Amino acid sequence: MLKNRPFIPVLCVLAGAGLACGGGSSAPSAQAPTSIPAPTFVPGSSTVANEAGLRSCLYDPAADVEPPVVAGPRGAPTPFPTPTIPAGGAVDSQGQPRQFEAFNDLWNAVYDNYVDPGFNGRDWAAIGDRYETIIERGLSDEAFYALLPAMLNELGDEHSYFQSAAAVEEEERAAVGQVNIVGIGAYFLPTSDDAAVVIIVFPDSPAAAAGLLPHDTLIAVDGGPIRYDNGVSRTRGPEGTTVRLTVQSPGEAPRELTVHRSRVTGALPIDLCLVPGTRLVYVMLPTFLDETIDHRLREALSAVTAEGPLDGLILDMRMNGGGLGSVAEATLAMFLGGPQGAFITRTTREEFVVEAEDVGGSQAVPLVVLVSQDTVSYGEVVSGILQLSGRATIVGEPTLGNVEQLRRYNFDDGSRAWIASATFEPLGLPAGIWEDTGIIPEVIVPGTWDEFREANDPGLAAAVEILLAR
Repeated sequence: MLKNRPFIPVLCVLAGAGLACGGGSSAPSAQAPTSIPAPTFVPGSSTVANEAGLRSCLYDPAADVEPPVVAGPRGAPTPFPTPTIPAGGAVDSQGQPRQFEAFNDLWNAVYDNYVDPGFNGRDWAAIGDRYETIIERGLSDEAFYALLPAMLNELGDEHSYFQSAAAVEEEERAAVGQVNIVGIGAYFLPTSDDAAVVIIVFPDSPAAAAGLLPHDTLIAVDGGPIRYDNGVSRTRGPEGTTVRLTVQSPGEAPRELTVHRSRVTGALPIDLCLVPGTRLVYVMLPTFLDETIDHRLREALSAVTAEGPLDGLILDMRMNGGGLGSVAEATLAMFLGGPQGAFITRTTREEFVVEAEDVGGSQAVPLVVLVSQDTVSYGEVVSGILQLSGRATIVGEPTLGNVEQLRRYNFDDGSRAWIASATFEPLGLPAGIWEDTGIIPEVIVPGTWDEFREANDPGLAAAVEILLAR
């Protein structure tokens, strides 16, 4: 598993630390592009209905649309902060031995398996001694389970992370497409400590009914912070209650929305649309964490190619924070096959070989992949492999380089650590090169997710231009 940050594809929980080349060989049509009379793929569902057409993208290459005002490429990311050490608290006589067992399990898992035996220049033994002293003073369970992520964060890799038993249970539900949370029905990613941007809105959710859209930024909840002190979104609350959101759309003034909380269930949607006047399809893949993502992508490709092959496909990976290797591999398999590199630990080498699967001409369809500084982990690996193999043109901003493979370590108390244990060696390139360089697009297009709408998306516009020029 590869992930930049633990997250729950969400509804109402904010994601973020502290919670989860050329194209293909198909030639473009010789005649003018036309719309595809294709069946509808319902986002977030495996349902395919034949009575209606695919959603048209709000971006129209023939329209005269005002381009977004973008700040330009971002500089170096803010250094990963050293978390505040939680205060001590009451602990019963049975609690401290259990805490020490979990602490030792985590410390040893890092010591034995962390990809860098030098621990990124940190003194892991000294870090362990310091945190052991804190536990000896006495901690409540709440403080203890806030302490372990703080210890792991001292590695400074913004990648490895620790989960409490409750977080493990919630992530496992999300991973099998069984999200079941009371909230507003939108998946957010933080843009700062006090703001988060909408990536996906669940169909028929309270957020959809209130008019919340992808690219909107949440800047306040009930007039205050967007998260509780424990990192959980304040959009959560009892079913049937209301919450007041302060939201800002790109290029607009903030506005207030009142949203009724309700139970939202199911898998995280993938969004896809047909570019007007073309045979080009745009697909947004927000994560590889959900085990149903590749199945629904397969169904979507089957649906949109029912009347014939596409002239091009745009895979939007700009907000893809990684996820499960099995999902990433199954997604790659729809576009290429064969050896693609290897994952290397301190002592082992595991070849990464993809078994190709054609879905409606997917092995030959011209591809553009959109990336950004928010594309990480398996999002980067998939994008980089498609570029290196010559299967896709990469468009957007360079990724940050966070492609170590996380491996899961389960502990007796039900908690879990995902620890960076392997580095990726792309086919024909040095191991770890993408960790150093990130994925560099052939076409640089600046702009962050909260700076534009679908209608004036500069990355989408560049992708369409590339594909229509073939």
